[in-house]
Amino acid sequence: MTLVNTRAAFEKAVTDSVTDADPTVLMVYDNVHFTNPGKTKKYILMSVDFEQSTIQNQGAASDYYSGVIQCNVYVPKSKGTSILSSVCESVIDGLTSVNTSTYVDTFSCSPKVRDINGPTPLDVEDRSHFVGIISCQFTANALYNICLLYTSPSPRDKRQYRMPSS
Repeated sequence: MTLVNTRAAFEKAVTDSVTDADPTVLMVYDNVHFTNPGKTKKYILMSVDFEQSTIQNQGAASDYYSGVIQCNVYVPKSKGTSILSSVCESVIDGLTSVNTSTYVDTFSCSPKVRDINGPTPLDVEDRSHFVGIISCQFTANALYNICLLYTSPSPRDKRQYRMPSS
């Protein structure tokens, strides 16, 4: 698992959802150079910020990523706030799609999002776009199934622990 795979998993989930809902919305990512799409275009600026990269279990460190995803949704004021709400809903659908049981983890990073904040609308007078800000914390890790097996007798267990015969 890598930082690149983790970023790609979230970017793909949001992009697929947004494109399915409205193919005219452009996706812009914080890790690539871009120019402003213009005053008449609907677009989303998505940033993925990592806060933690490993977790120290007993023994070697394991890949475990956590951080914050922020999606700034830009819709021309001439389109209205109902379009802003619609695009924001598709972003939220994309983010939450990684938590569903039907999500296919093609990036092998087990991505998950936590509580989603927003959309928080902004209407700046001298700007051509309404802005909706959506953010959430995320985690991703390479540890799919962790099973802790306790084989010693418990003090609560009144029966005597016995090894199975071979």
